[in-house]
Amino acid sequence: MKITFLGTGTAVDTKKAQSCILIEKSAKVIVDIGCGAFRRLGDVGVKVTDIDAVLLTHNHLDHNADLLPLLKARWLENAKKLDIYGPSGTKAYIESILEAYPYLRGKLNITVSEEKCFRVAGMKVRTVPTYHSIESRAYVFDDVLVVSGDTRPFRELLSTECEVMVHEMSLPSGFSEYHTTPDNFREYVKYLRANRLLFVHMYPHAYAVKEDILKSIGTGEVVADLTSIRI
Repeated sequence: MKITFLGTGTAVDTKKAQSCILIEKSAKVIVDIGCGAFRRLGDVGVKVTDIDAVLLTHNHLDHNADLLPLLKARWLENAKKLDIYGPSGTKAYIESILEAYPYLRGKLNITVSEEKCFRVAGMKVRTVPTYHSIESRAYVFDDVLVVSGDTRPFRELLSTECEVMVHEMSLPSGFSEYHTTPDNFREYVKYLRANRLLFVHMYPHAYAVKEDILKSIGTGEVVADLTSIRI
C-alpha cells in the first residue's frame, strides 16, 4: 500500500493544498479532496480518470472543495464510475451540487454511499464516528491505516491497532474543542497503538511551533505535501 499526502494544509493555507490523501493498492482511492488537491494529482502523475473512489471524512470545504472540479473533469474525460463515500449528509451535499449546477444532472457517473463499513480497492474499510462541529468520521483500512479527519482526540480511535495513524494536529495549546491540540492529545496518547503516528492539518500558527508540539507530545511526525510512504 502506497500513501501520498497530496494536501496537508487547512482552510487558511496558501502554500499547501488542503486535506487530501491518495491511497494506492489494487486501485486508487482518495481520502478527502480539499482545495488544491485537484492540482496535486498532476504533480504526482495521476489522471482524473485514474481515481476509483473518494472517501470524505466530513463536508467542510477544506475537505471537499475539489470534488466538484474532479467530477466535472471526469465527465468531460468520459471516466468510469466513481464511488463516493461519506458520513450522513453526503448524499444531500451531492444533491446540492446538482441543484447549483443543473447542467451536470445525468452526466456524472457516480454512486454515493453513507455506509459505515464497505470494501474498496480490495480493502475492508470501517468507519469510526469522530468529534467535530458537524457529522464526521475516521476511516480504518484493513486495520493497517487510520485516517482521522478533523476531530478532537479520543480513546476509541487512538487505541486502534494499526501500522500507521494519520491524525490531525490543527492548533497549538489553548484552542478549539473541535480540533486536536497538544494539550488534548496528551490526555489520550497513552492509548496510542499505532506503530507510526503522522500529523497533518496544522494551521500556520501551529506549524510555526511544530517542533515544540512534537516535543511536548513525545511522539509523531509532521507530514508535508507530496510526502509518500509505503505500508
